[in-house]
Amino acid sequence: MTPRVTLPAIGVVGNDVPRQLVLAAGALPVRLAGGWDGAVDDDAADLLGAADLEAARILTALRRGEFRIDALIVCNDSQAHLRLYYVLRATPSGLRVHLLDLPREDSQPARAFVQHQFAQLLAFCEDVSGRTVDAESLASAGRAERDLGRALDRLRQRRRAVPSRCTGADALDAYLQAGRLDPAEAVRRIDATGCAEGSVAPSAPGTRVHLTGSNHPDASVYRRLEDAGYTIVSEDHDTGDGAWIGTAADGADVTRVIDGLVQAHFGRTTNSATALAAERARLTVTTASDAQADVVTAFIRELDDAPRWDLADQRVALAREGLPLVAREHVPADPTVAVAELADALRKREVTVS
Repeated sequence: MTPRVTLPAIGVVGNDVPRQLVLAAGALPVRLAGGWDGAVDDDAADLLGAADLEAARILTALRRGEFRIDALIVCNDSQAHLRLYYVLRATPSGLRVHLLDLPREDSQPARAFVQHQFAQLLAFCEDVSGRTVDAESLASAGRAERDLGRALDRLRQRRRAVPSRCTGADALDAYLQAGRLDPAEAVRRIDATGCAEGSVAPSAPGTRVHLTGSNHPDASVYRRLEDAGYTIVSEDHDTGDGAWIGTAADGADVTRVIDGLVQAHFGRTTNSATALAAERARLTVTTASDAQADVVTAFIRELDDAPRWDLADQRVALAREGLPLVAREHVPADPTVAVAELADALRKREVTVS
């Protein structure tokens, strides 16, 4: 039997990494998350200052050596992540760290900058893995990533069926696994999530919810909401439907593949910290409508302020479609009470719970 080759694992903080390049370089991209109830040590809190607790939990886990990774890519897609990068650069950790900094507004100079950023990212991954990218590895990585994207499309179809054939919590778990596992293994797990084709769908529990706001590092909040009688059928945050997974580009060489990934980058709507509120509102309306949601809810962590900037535009855009928006802002470190308050507000269709 041929021994299984273990790829070096490169941790990813943020949602800007084109996974095809990491895979083609012979490494496994592993998106890191801190959890809704993960520990935050005093040193990590002091080093980051007033920042989203999710970043502080990631820093705590990194300082404790809890992530089994060989290197780390940090995306400049929020101020908290940028702070995390500079803290890691300034404090001894023994971990090789690379910053990926992508502009959002499309222009020729911006495209040239992103091309350079992707080339530098690829060089970093090659240096970590000790392998050199070629046309074959790019094509193989592209096929694997597209297979993963198709599996996620199948999951979305099961989830958005009426009645839904998959809980939101299970779907989010599948997304989180997709960002951490070998693509082939991720596909197997995703296709096992929810009801298989031809099986009997579970009875509909009632209100179909689209979730916006802060991203979710685990599915615990989803499970609490669904235990309260709701089904989360879609979301637009970047660890769920908004995750940049499944995208690949074709090309005979590295330059052409990077050109395709640059095009894909500028064609997506990014997170609240980097996209215009009007763009985020359009994404919320489109996704919620496609999923046949009955209500949209925003769940926003304390100190994750960017999603709050979207609320006014989202509320106006959703009202045009007859969709209510219920928001729970300033969610503290322990979200248990906030989830219960949100579930109660959903029943009453209250607009905002602070």
